[in-house]
Amino acid sequence: MNRLLPPNATTLEKRTATALAVVDELPILIRDYWNPDKCPSALLPYLAAEVSVDGWELAESDDARRALIKAAIPLHQKRGTPWAIREVIRRLGFGEVTLVEGRRIRRRDGSTTRNGDYLHGDPTAWAQYIVKLTRPITRDQADNLKVVLERYAPQRSLLASLDYRAAPIRHNGTATRNGQYNRGSAT
Repeated sequence: MNRLLPPNATTLEKRTATALAVVDELPILIRDYWNPDKCPSALLPYLAAEVSVDGWELAESDDARRALIKAAIPLHQKRGTPWAIREVIRRLGFGEVTLVEGRRIRRRDGSTTRNGDYLHGDPTAWAQYIVKLTRPITRDQADNLKVVLERYAPQRSLLASLDYRAAPIRHNGTATRNGQYNRGSAT
């Protein structure tokens, strides 16, 4: 390509021509790099960094990573909302969740069940929330999920616990008693 430059080409023009000569040799088209479905697995971390994906460390499969990249812009737009909390958990592959927001008991008319989800007498309970998962998670996953939820939850909110007591661990040999799982709540 340098052969096509005039003899009086500047150093910058020569270096630019040299740099652009390798564009034809790139292993992937730029439009495919920016498409999460077509981007090669080896380049997904770079694409995730480009679109500021949070929770990358929790994505355990390429499908989960691609789903996070696809949802990066809507998640950033709606950060601080219950939708963002639910969506990031869903995109990470943890399924549907139930959020218990504002744990303070307001009435004593029997409308609130005293099951540990709601508190009486705690002045900070209005800002606490519980995430009820539909499948069990390991302690490592819980620790990483807490960090991700801190990024997506409102700044005034405080995660009280990740609760998966509704999805108990079955005694079928998949979860071993090695301290990796607990009894259904990670606080």
